[in-house]
Amino acid sequence: MDRTAIGPRAKRLLPWAVAALILWFLLRRIELSGVIASAGHMDLATFAPVTLLGVIAWFLLESAAFAYLFTRFNAPVSWREARGMRGATYLLTPINWNLGTAAIIVHLRRAKGIAALEATSSLLLYGLIDAVVLVGLTMVGIAALPFSPSLHSIGRIAAVLLAVELAFLGLFLLHWPRWRWMERMRSLRVFRSHAQATWRDAAVLLVIRTLYFSGFVLFFWAGAGAFGVAAPLSHMAAVVPIILMVGAIPITPAGLGTQQAAMLALLSPYGTEPQILAYGLVYPLALGVARLPIASMYLGDFAALRSAVRDARARSIH
Repeated sequence: MDRTAIGPRAKRLLPWAVAALILWFLLRRIELSGVIASAGHMDLATFAPVTLLGVIAWFLLESAAFAYLFTRFNAPVSWREARGMRGATYLLTPINWNLGTAAIIVHLRRAKGIAALEATSSLLLYGLIDAVVLVGLTMVGIAALPFSPSLHSIGRIAAVLLAVELAFLGLFLLHWPRWRWMERMRSLRVFRSHAQATWRDAAVLLVIRTLYFSGFVLFFWAGAGAFGVAAPLSHMAAVVPIILMVGAIPITPAGLGTQQAAMLALLSPYGTEPQILAYGLVYPLALGVARLPIASMYLGDFAALRSAVRDARARSIH
């Protein structure tokens, strides 16, 4: 066995192992038969169209964000091209969690002549905007819920994170202070997009990503209701950002395990544990299935992305 491959392989498997451990712990206290029965009693006539509409809306919003992002900071990318890249990553991401992002970077370099580091810079800015929106919505949600020690702790962590994120974004938008080490940081190519960003850029991306994440409130409210978890829309507006933020913690793939645990903690007054866990397990699977028709529309883009990745790997080997 090639010992050099053990490290990367272990790193890829570790998040799945953590997810499996969390789910094993949850299923130790919640009977699997009850979870399966709850899934069998879901209102498919509600859940299916809600899932499909949500996936389409998120796909269009993400594509619009990509088109704006890369056109503004790198090279012209039409909404059609952005849809192709995003649709193709729906097939790539299940193969490897980071492959979708890597494929976009390689494709932009091949098709648009965008340097990998510059495309990475734009995606880092995009990720920073996402973090600001998600943590900000989490704080609003916590403020709307009754006080509890655990939520208070999460709120304090969120407040610190939001302050750090806004301070980091402000360093580039304000171009101040002009200390030497900060000027050197602003001049790094990995922060090229951050340094070029204006308040208008931040506002446009913040609006798009706020709409994107806010759509999950409606999705969770209607989707959970289809499983008998009858939480009011106001409660969902408060807890969904927290669930999404917990799921964004990079210890499991796509928040598998962590999101289900958060849902059990935050939705318990409105449904049984088997109902909540059934929804928590079915909804990510349903999202993946609902994305397949969209992905199939961009099989040509998928082939181009895979080819770009193969070419980049071949060049790195030689």
